[in-house]
Amino acid sequence: MRNISTYKRFKLNYMLDKLDKLFINHNHMVWSGFNNQKKNSDGEILFELNGMHSSAISSSYLSNVLSKKYQSKLVGYYLVTPGWKQLYGFLRRSFEKVYESFGMSKIVYTKLNKVLQNESDVLYKKVYTSLNTKRDVENISVEDVLIGDLIYDSFLRSMNRPTIDLKDKDFINSLKNSLDIYIFWRNYFDTHNVKAINASHCGYNLAIPLRIAITKDIPAFQASSEYVYRLNKVNIMAYTDFIGMRDEFSKLPKAVQEEALKQAKNRIELRLKGEVGVDMSYSSKSAYTDNRLNRLIKVSSRKKVFIALHCFFDSPHSYGNNLFPDFFEWLDFLGKISEKTNYDWYLKTHADYLPGNMPIINYFLKKYTRFNLLPSNSSHYQIIEEGIDVALTTYGTIGFEYAALGVPVINASLNNPHIAYNFNLHPRSVKEYSEILHNLDKINLKIDKNEVYEYYFMRNLHRSNKWLFNNYNHMLEDLGGYSEQFTSKIYGYWMERFTILRHDKTIKALSEFVDSEDFIMSTRFLEKD
Repeated sequence: MRNISTYKRFKLNYMLDKLDKLFINHNHMVWSGFNNQKKNSDGEILFELNGMHSSAISSSYLSNVLSKKYQSKLVGYYLVTPGWKQLYGFLRRSFEKVYESFGMSKIVYTKLNKVLQNESDVLYKKVYTSLNTKRDVENISVEDVLIGDLIYDSFLRSMNRPTIDLKDKDFINSLKNSLDIYIFWRNYFDTHNVKAINASHCGYNLAIPLRIAITKDIPAFQASSEYVYRLNKVNIMAYTDFIGMRDEFSKLPKAVQEEALKQAKNRIELRLKGEVGVDMSYSSKSAYTDNRLNRLIKVSSRKKVFIALHCFFDSPHSYGNNLFPDFFEWLDFLGKISEKTNYDWYLKTHADYLPGNMPIINYFLKKYTRFNLLPSNSSHYQIIEEGIDVALTTYGTIGFEYAALGVPVINASLNNPHIAYNFNLHPRSVKEYSEILHNLDKINLKIDKNEVYEYYFMRNLHRSNKWLFNNYNHMLEDLGGYSEQFTSKIYGYWMERFTILRHDKTIKALSEFVDSEDFIMSTRFLEKD
């Protein structure tokens, strides 16, 4: 939305285009009369309002299934009051009209009255005076509701900061804003008959209403066009179904297991041949190519350490807490280790890294002279061929990718997707992590490739992303890329392929998932035929 005129921004936000209008008409036909009893109910199904067009489709199904189950009306909400709304109450955002077309009856804005604002101010003073370290921020809990990780990540992302300074005015304002959100929604749940809630993310401040609902045993969901998760006190984050992978795989028939390993091996090989987007829809570039540059890794007898960098401000707590509170602290720790060891250290960003990361990386290159930055487009094949001994990540996909190529990987988190398997190292503390790094010559990790294939199958192929679209990946390809699902183009794509049979099957499968209380809407609900 940057670098566009005020008029164009206004038009995008507030004026319906042709596909918006067609989709609204479609919704009126499809959902009219689906649950006629909900209008007189005091029960509410809350769902987050946002401008991501694919979310409107997924929300139309989940919200209506929940509405029918609990005989409750649909209520949309914003975490903040949109700026135009504060000035011109008659203006309606285009996506509000879309959500209204499938049953939304009202909109709630996160705005405090004087009483609640005073309560939030008192809470802020109590919380802020208790903060001495970044770990303290991570662990902020209010009335047994954990929100510290959400506060942490919201600040990093909103300000594009790599870490937190407790005395920073921007952090203080961000903390106050997060606590305002908490107080509003704590009060809302106390004074309204909320039957269920659906949000777009389990991270950032977006998840504060989810966390409150979870502590009150109110059904809480995260739905996207790819997956649907049901959250609870055990599973407060989506995408953490990797914890029980091995046990689940062991229950599959032997013939299925054998075929699964073959499929996974083939998919990994495609990915490692440089094919873009293989089971990773958001990726636009691959670092596994035949592209060869001048020699990257120095010839020496020293151990060679490869650090796969993360985006510094993009939700370090995606799966929960890590050995370090953020990626800045992690890299700073490694920099200190580099000064005490006789290793060669190499850093590399993602091929499609986000703007804002390079100044931070340059800071570390200047501070720790043993660090060497590799080109972002350098090939992992060349890096490995030239002699890397070990790779470091917090929880990145390099954990299985390098393992598939025979290179030991050390994760800096127990909340990493590979934790159930032994093809990586998983130190349980900073102390253990430090000891391993100081003694790399003692690493004796035997990588079982079948474990890598099993992990890949369970993570990327076994859980289905076809609950809404027949083939999610093909949909992205047909639209022209991952980001295109967040435009009205997806409405046209959806309506062209819509059938009543598919519609009814989706409602049936989703209803069975909601009744089951399973963590993820898996293939068992989708492939019964």
